[in-house]
Amino acid sequence: MKTNKHLWLRGLAVACLAFGLQAMAFRASAGPPEANMVIETSAPGLARLEVLLTSKEWKEPRRFVFEGKDSIVGGIALPKEYPAEYSMTAFDQEGKEAYSGKGPIPPVAVLDKPLDIALHGEKDEGLVVSLNRERIALEVRRSPESENEMVVHADVFDAQGNLAKIDPEELTWQLSDGRYINLHRKFEPFDINLVPDKGIQFAELCSLTPVVTACRLNTQCKPIKVCSDPFVKVSAGSNHTCALTQSGVAFCWGLNMDGQLGAPTTTSCISNSATGPKCSSRPVPVVCPAGSPCRFTQISSGQTLTAAVDVNGDVWYWGRGLPDHHRVSAVLAGSPVKFSQVAAGFGHGCAISQARSEVWCWGANGYSEAGVANGAQGGTWDVPDWAPVRVLAPFKFRKVVAGGEHTCAIGSGGTDVVCWGRDDQNQTSGPNSTPYSATGTAKFFFQQFGGLVSILDVGAQAANTCVTLAGSNGVRCWGESGWLNFSTLGTPDKITPGFAHVCGLIGQQAKCMGANNWGELGINSMAFQSAAVNVNAPPAQLTDLSAGYSHTCGITPDGNAFCWGRNLEGQVGNGSTAYSVKAPVQVVTP
Repeated sequence: MKTNKHLWLRGLAVACLAFGLQAMAFRASAGPPEANMVIETSAPGLARLEVLLTSKEWKEPRRFVFEGKDSIVGGIALPKEYPAEYSMTAFDQEGKEAYSGKGPIPPVAVLDKPLDIALHGEKDEGLVVSLNRERIALEVRRSPESENEMVVHADVFDAQGNLAKIDPEELTWQLSDGRYINLHRKFEPFDINLVPDKGIQFAELCSLTPVVTACRLNTQCKPIKVCSDPFVKVSAGSNHTCALTQSGVAFCWGLNMDGQLGAPTTTSCISNSATGPKCSSRPVPVVCPAGSPCRFTQISSGQTLTAAVDVNGDVWYWGRGLPDHHRVSAVLAGSPVKFSQVAAGFGHGCAISQARSEVWCWGANGYSEAGVANGAQGGTWDVPDWAPVRVLAPFKFRKVVAGGEHTCAIGSGGTDVVCWGRDDQNQTSGPNSTPYSATGTAKFFFQQFGGLVSILDVGAQAANTCVTLAGSNGVRCWGESGWLNFSTLGTPDKITPGFAHVCGLIGQQAKCMGANNWGELGINSMAFQSAAVNVNAPPAQLTDLSAGYSHTCGITPDGNAFCWGRNLEGQVGNGSTAYSVKAPVQVVTP
């Protein structure tokens, strides 16, 4: 008897492993019930599904508990001849009830097609729980034959978690967008190959987010994204936002009055006023000129413009009142300069060169923010993009940021930050700075914090500058928000100031403090916060964070973008131009 029990438990463990099932409990009148249907559901934050079944076919109710992370799947035993009454409850990762429902289920004998059961949540959201005789599992793989092909592999499991014996011809395949990709069956019977049209690289197609669907004859279908191309970087500007996907595609949303979105828009914003400026309340792909790879490694949103570094090391910008895209043409010793990082301000931009770690700037220079003397000092009011200037601060640099009309950069040694440009709020000079200037240059201000204390990060926006310091030395800010006590922010890995609020990212936890007139702190209220507070979850974790003028955005580990704060120009990206958004909302899918 002991041996039989051991074998049965081992078999159950194998079935649970095949389905990704972490727990299953039941109560029945005569031994463990044999699973005859697959139960499957998914939703962000989902952690547990409890099912209670009653039927006159059984003497006692049967209870099943399934656990997972976001996705739940397992085997369930339904009555064979008589209907059942179900009670289902789904719980989130904190153990709180998220969805529930009750109702009848037909017996297995008449369930020849999938049955979808709708559970209801507190916010009119629904969760669909599917019951089926089998489960299709899809996996995306690289083709062993070609780097430019992908393969989708299908497995079909029965209710016990065993591979079902089916004819591969019973599987049919569909593709969401067949303009540039073809489906081919080659050698493996349960594989389908995705082959791009001749001359097209697969990486270019990721922006189309192709979806392959496998269907079992007259029963069920299972879709899978071949390459989801998630967001990996975000930059919040004054009233617009831009983000990059994993493949380097740029999307922007928000105000487009100066062409800063890099694509034409026809929608009017400011609460959808017919006379308002042009904007987009959802992401639009940046449209690049002929000859541009239109794939970027870094992007920066300013006020009237956006700037980005492409995969070739060239800097492009768009905006400043014109719809055209411009390539910044820097030349040193007769050779073109390639760049590694860029920053956009009110109307100027600056970038760090790859080879020499020097800063080059172009654009508006009314306050010497481009690094040279302005017109009132015998210099220039505007530096052309075809002749950017090499900033003659006596340093090499590792990061550059641009506020409204000032610029700051961390020295390559990591213990100095240098700022130049507008200084009406001391956003450039700051505390205890050492000034430096040379003929024809801007006035530079050098800051150190305790000698050899390393500067982990620098951020600038409008009239604010902030740094975060190593060795638990915390955050220092100067300018518009310099009077705040930043000790409660700790020592964030990334610091990002807005007009009157400051946010930091510690690990993957976002914290914000300061002004909250538009909900820019993301705490579901508009109350000023003198101490740092955690941004509301979801999202529970972020890998990137950026504060705009009065809004804030972040990227989750799975590549979704969330924003909160001022939204009159659509900069939150949730498809509306509501006055403000007080808690994080997901940016709509491009």
